Amino acid sequence: MDERELVDILNPFNFWRATPFTGIIRPKYLSELERLTSTGQIVVVTGVRRSGKTTILAQFIHHLIEGACVKASQTMYVNLEDPRLPVQDSAGLLDALVTAHQAFVDSDGLRCLVLDEVQRISGWERWVRIQQELRPDLVIIVSGSSAELLSKELATLLTGRHLDLEVFPLDFSEYLRFHGIDPDDTLADSGRIKSLASEYISESTFPAVVLTPDPDLKERMVQQTYRDVINHDVARRYEVREIEKLEAVTTTFIASVPGPVTLNGTRRALGGRVSLDSIERFARYLEEPYLLFFVDTHSFSDGKRKRSPRKVYAVDNGLLLAVSHRFSSDRGKLLENAVFIDLRRKGYEIYRLMDRKEVDFLIWKGTAPQALINVCSDVSDADTKKREVDGLRLAMRRFDMDRGLVVTLNQSETLPVPEGEIEFLPYRRWALEVARWCG
Repeated sequence: MDERELVDILNPFNFWRATPFTGIIRPKYLSELERLTSTGQIVVVTGVRRSGKTTILAQFIHHLIEGACVKASQTMYVNLEDPRLPVQDSAGLLDALVTAHQAFVDSDGLRCLVLDEVQRISGWERWVRIQQELRPDLVIIVSGSSAELLSKELATLLTGRHLDLEVFPLDFSEYLRFHGIDPDDTLADSGRIKSLASEYISESTFPAVVLTPDPDLKERMVQQTYRDVINHDVARRYEVREIEKLEAVTTTFIASVPGPVTLNGTRRALGGRVSLDSIERFARYLEEPYLLFFVDTHSFSDGKRKRSPRKVYAVDNGLLLAVSHRFSSDRGKLLENAVFIDLRRKGYEIYRLMDRKEVDFLIWKGTAPQALINVCSDVSDADTKKREVDGLRLAMRRFDMDRGLVVTLNQSETLPVPEGEIEFLPYRRWALEVARWCG
């Protein structure tokens, strides 16, 4: 393929002659990309399929151009999943793309290079490292599934040279923006926000799904994303031949969200058809592409922590509903999963606490606990409320903390207790105030 053909392939997706569609702005990611790229390091963008990585990258290029940081002709976005690109040429293709850009787009060369689905190119890590050494002024962003990017070779070749950015499906503030509401507007319709909060925990938050009005299409899109993760990010990457066993383990884990799981318990649930070794391997495989997450039970003993059950969570509530219909009437489980994703999105160190009574989330920062959080959809029942409060009070005494939190669907209250106070917070407020609670 000659250089002119390469430019013709890339042209519709770049800003050289027109402005490609950039969708609804997700300002938190743009701000973080700006901060990370300012360091001169390579930025590695990862996240579950369909979480919006490609759109965010296009938004960032547009942001640089609008801010006069670079000329449009000095940028280049490459989608390496485009079947017209000869990815089998490995790093030779990347050299040809840069040369073609300089020959036909801008003779001064590149200032910003984005390589999407970069894992398709063999040896990309070494090529990117060399470019960084030769052109320290060049902004380089690479993107793809975490299962492909976070490899041993990446860690070896780019040690100290890269910063990571994880992209998740929409958080609640982004969900509001997608529905035309500014989350920072203090005069926004509180009734509409309350209604959207209820929808948020009961639907998929993948951006394209949120923008699709047809409920049937929404479910089909989520199911397709699930199949793509299983087939491409897990089975193909790890050469899993027993696909039926992989799917059986996955659906068993999903049916357990957000509950404690063990290898033996999962094996029993599967009727002994899958070995403990396979279950353990599949659990690792499913975490890497951000499909599932496993949370350890807190203990200062490594051995005890490894022996204790782990709680399992999923990246998207719509995915839970599409794969396992048991969640359709259990808003409490959906609420807890949503709170976990809010915490995981922020990158907090999260544990389950089990000390006579359970606390859903113990947030740890450095060498000290930062927050204690329970999740309960409805605390109007006195016994339910007492259970949530008693677990938090016990933990507050253990860690010498003076506050705890219960995230609810709609209830709000501040309860004084001998240890300090426990706040009951509706999800719509929690989701917009996570940092206030967890630092």
